[in-house]
Amino acid sequence: MVCKKDWHPADIKAALEKRGWTLIGLAAHYGIKSSSSFSFALSNSYPLNERRIADALGVPVQEIWPSRYFADGTKRPRGLRGARASRLGAHA
Repeated sequence: MVCKKDWHPADIKAALEKRGWTLIGLAAHYGIKSSSSFSFALSNSYPLNERRIADALGVPVQEIWPSRYFADGTKRPRGLRGARASRLGAHA
């Protein structure tokens, strides 16, 4: 099984810029005063903004963050639920 790696935050920003977006521009587009929640999503789980970034790139969210999403695009459980699910082999 080949494990894909999450895109590097710099690669996400570069891809956004190639599509005419910045994190500040995305925030403004969605009526958010600060781009910090988009910056946070680059390195931490923030499903809403992960989807917004993926939409701006025209790429499925699971392609950008395979560690956070299953191949079908559903969110991987985190914390105790994630540990329990991985032990049971759920969604393998």
